[in-house]
Amino acid sequence: MIFAKESQPEKIDFSAYPPKQVIVAGATGMIGREIVRLLEERPNVKFTALVRRFGTLGDISGRVKEVEFDYDNLESFSMIGCDLPCDVLLCALGTTIKRAGSPTAFRRVDQEYPARLFDRLAQLHNKPMVGLVSSIGAEKPRGLYLKTKHAVEQRLIASDLPHLIVRPSLLLGDREETRPREWLYKSILVPYLALIKIIAPQFRPLWHFAPIEACKVAEAMVRICVDEPPIEKSKILEGLALHHPIMQ
Repeated sequence: MIFAKESQPEKIDFSAYPPKQVIVAGATGMIGREIVRLLEERPNVKFTALVRRFGTLGDISGRVKEVEFDYDNLESFSMIGCDLPCDVLLCALGTTIKRAGSPTAFRRVDQEYPARLFDRLAQLHNKPMVGLVSSIGAEKPRGLYLKTKHAVEQRLIASDLPHLIVRPSLLLGDREETRPREWLYKSILVPYLALIKIIAPQFRPLWHFAPIEACKVAEAMVRICVDEPPIEKSKILEGLALHHPIMQ
């Protein structure tokens, strides 16, 4: 079987969907901005972005509520569930060691900040749904990056919150900064993606490391966490299931 060329999606009447309050953490990143674009299309969804400073998302959404949020101040988290109602948290927090400045600062953003969000949500009477951006390889981590992703996944699982974990490989899209060796990965993996679409469209092992557009990751998170009925416990999307959710 070869996947047909993607056609233009049909216009969906989102007004028929149940209203929800969504909080986005990491909204200014590559996946986070795509999440905000998708939520903008859903009139019944009220959504809040936790940002470092106001005015960072006005170019992509006229409805997003931006809240200046200090992740280092534990008192800030008490707003969630009170001043900031939350049915769904979509967490796309992430940085690089270069930008963070040290491994300790990197772990603070990629592990400690999400963990504080999960801890707060676990205290609420009505448990919100959580969507988390992780990484392929987090289940068997090696190195600082994957060990950090593994740790935050385990913290989410231990929270007992209903959740979706997405594990993309190399992300395709516009970044604010270039990352070391990323050009090399793209030169190898992008042709690899084109090839497996043709010769092995359903062979799951080959899709494990296939690159994916940031917008597709955002679409999967919004569809499962916001559009569809809440899942009872947990779900993980990676590889073929993330590229083509119909293949789950």
